[in-house]
Amino acid sequence: MMSVVFGLIALAETVLLVLVLRLPPQWTRTLQALVVGALIWDNAVIALGSAIGPGAALQALSVPRYVTHALLVPLLVLIAAGLTGVADLRPFILVTGLLISVGIYADIVTLALEPATYAGTLRYTNAASNGPPIPAIVVILILIAFGVLLLKRRRSPWLLTGALTMLIAAATGIPWLANLGELALAATVCVTAIQASPHRDLEPLPTNGRGRR
Repeated sequence: MMSVVFGLIALAETVLLVLVLRLPPQWTRTLQALVVGALIWDNAVIALGSAIGPGAALQALSVPRYVTHALLVPLLVLIAAGLTGVADLRPFILVTGLLISVGIYADIVTLALEPATYAGTLRYTNAASNGPPIPAIVVILILIAFGVLLLKRRRSPWLLTGALTMLIAAATGIPWLANLGELALAATVCVTAIQASPHRDLEPLPTNGRGRR
């Protein structure tokens, strides 16, 4: 049953990725697409884990889950800073770099995969993981701060809502709920990006080369 849930989350994130790619071309859109792509991979691998079974194949598919988590999740800091309209991004680039460095050590350098089951799903977890995921927690706290700023300046509650939802979902310790929280956060970041766009338009889907009507 839970495999279906993770599969549905991956499907919803795929739809979200399409929406992100239709946002006006900006550097924040590129970073959002990378983050959402990583979430899709994570949920898809978990959804298919029990069907693939333990072994080299699932291990190989699981490594990118941790690599992308370490490298891409901290990019949410830059995305939020960009959508908030921060003039000087250098401090946030530094913070993002530090969070990526910590993530590389925790999720890549010391990665030790071992199979684990949960409610009928099979995944490979990091046996070397010790303590709370500091980079992810710091990212969420920064997003909450940016969310408060956006609420005060632009009356936009979406980023704050998504960040708080992610914080609560992750705190439950329930895997599927945490991943659902990631979906909610990614969706609210997308809505925030639409609101922040100068003309708030999505790029049209291709129409067989005919362009705009």
